[in-house]
Amino acid sequence: MSIENITSNILADAKNAADVSLANAEKTMQDIINNAKNEAEAIKKAAAEKAEKEAESLKSRKESAAELQKRKMMLSAKQDAIKKSFNAALEKLRNMPEDEYMNLLANEIVRIPNCAGTIVLNQRDKNNIGEKLVKAVNERLKAEKIALSNNTIESSGGFVLKNGAIEINSTFETILDSMKDELTNEVANALFE
Repeated sequence: MSIENITSNILADAKNAADVSLANAEKTMQDIINNAKNEAEAIKKAAAEKAEKEAESLKSRKESAAELQKRKMMLSAKQDAIKKSFNAALEKLRNMPEDEYMNLLANEIVRIPNCAGTIVLNQRDKNNIGEKLVKAVNERLKAEKIALSNNTIESSGGFVLKNGAIEINSTFETILDSMKDELTNEVANALFE
């Protein structure tokens, strides 16, 4: 074997070794690139799923908040309408014709068990119907059991019957307040069905 052959074999072996090393490096590089692409896709997919879940969660929270706000607004509107209904009833009582109004009060007074004592009215009623009311009640009771107080009350109408330590408050505000809990559902049903 000659030196040229040996040199040629060494060069060929070196070239083959270099080609194999380059091929291995190329394959390793391609594997690294593919792994990086796969990891990037996985990260991208996970980020997209996380963003979608966060968006869905945010949407759900916003919908819940909007629903709660809607219910609050509806409740407020209902309460306002109910309040207006009771105020309208109070106004209607205040504006009754005098004879009907006096008859209503007389009937309420006579229905009180052991009806006796002093009737206290607001200033307007005391001036307009006070004496007539006392007279009408005593006629229905067939006895002089009721007298008109010199004092007045702050109310839109109705009366307070005082008999010693006992005081029966039948002012319109008190009557409507006592009926509110009982009637609120009925009024709501009538208004919102």
